[in-house]
Amino acid sequence: MWKSSLMPVAAICMTLLAGPGSAQANNPTTDNIGRLQSAVTLDRATYFPGEETVLTLTARNPQPTPLEVPEPFAATTGCFDLSKLTSTGSFVPLSSRPVCPFRAIEPASARTVFGPGEERRATATGDTLWPSADSAPSGAAAGYYQVTYHNSTASAVFRVVAPRLEAATAVRLRDIAYDDPATGRAIRLTAYLHVFSVRWNNQSYLCVTRSPSLQDKAIVTDAGGNVIGVNVPYRRLAVLANPIVSIKATANLEDNLAITWTDSTGAARTVLAASTPRAPATGDIEIGLDSTFERVVSGASLQFDARVAGSGKSEVRWSVAPGPGAPAGVPTGSVTATGRYVAPTEVSAPYAVIVVAQSLVDSTKSALAVVSVQPQTANAMALPAGAVRAPTPTPAPAVTASAAAPLPGPAQ
Repeated sequence: MWKSSLMPVAAICMTLLAGPGSAQANNPTTDNIGRLQSAVTLDRATYFPGEETVLTLTARNPQPTPLEVPEPFAATTGCFDLSKLTSTGSFVPLSSRPVCPFRAIEPASARTVFGPGEERRATATGDTLWPSADSAPSGAAAGYYQVTYHNSTASAVFRVVAPRLEAATAVRLRDIAYDDPATGRAIRLTAYLHVFSVRWNNQSYLCVTRSPSLQDKAIVTDAGGNVIGVNVPYRRLAVLANPIVSIKATANLEDNLAITWTDSTGAARTVLAASTPRAPATGDIEIGLDSTFERVVSGASLQFDARVAGSGKSEVRWSVAPGPGAPAGVPTGSVTATGRYVAPTEVSAPYAVIVVAQSLVDSTKSALAVVSVQPQTANAMALPAGAVRAPTPTPAPAVTASAAAPLPGPAQ
């Protein structure tokens, strides 16, 4: 999965308002970035609309000598593009300008030195990509997205789904009180925390907002009761097998919650939730892919490589499934146990398939790639780097989504 690239970062966001930082021409430290081996991983492959996202950046200096580069989030190295997958198997940009979440106040001094062979990791939450909470949307619409480091090939793919809302409650907190510096008047605002449960992929997810909200209703649903947005960042608190029927919650003086829910069997349970969420563990398993979007003509094959970080076992299970908008019943092709994808031999029109690498140590951790399968025509595009014409019949062993694990649902 290691490729020489600039440092990427990914998060779920929909409105890209920040402009790119100015480039530094002929800067040796900037030129050195291309010598780093870097990767990006997400804490999940599938998210709910508006859900908190945690990403990890990993960079390594493969050189035998020290390497001075700008800080990972300096103005010249912190801009990214967000695209959404269409039904024809292509990604379309969601903004004409990249988002630059980490700008250095003094770019010239934002430098770091990697020792020979040194590897560093850094984590960040997705809301750091939003220019401001007021302008941030309630969540990206359902579909597949790709976030790419600006002007590079480093990228990651994630999926957003719209789960069904089961139950919800708003918990009144202590009022937010302060003195208006302009008028000297005392201001008091009513604050809430939101607790709710959603159902998706035959599981229920108990969720709680990360910070107080001034709204007593923050969850947006469509006519069918599916969640299409939440107007404040939130996190998952528990994963439950049985559907949730009702939720109640109370807050103490420190705004910590006591949440009680009843499921479809009539069983009730209470859990305590701290107002400050636990930071992600540094040893958590993460998976990255060296390529997340490729086009390939029918009958050709393409090699994918995955790397599992945070675990002594790097084995993954590969699977493939139809992408969004793919016609019903179309062949998906297959993927071998070593990650070589083989396209179907009969393709009449372009469509997307999703290749999944899932950790064998932790099945909730996976990485996604999109393959746009193209028909063979006289004007068929050239095969991508690494792709070869597959022999007939398709080589074995191979697995599809029905033969291996299904396209992974949200991680716990």
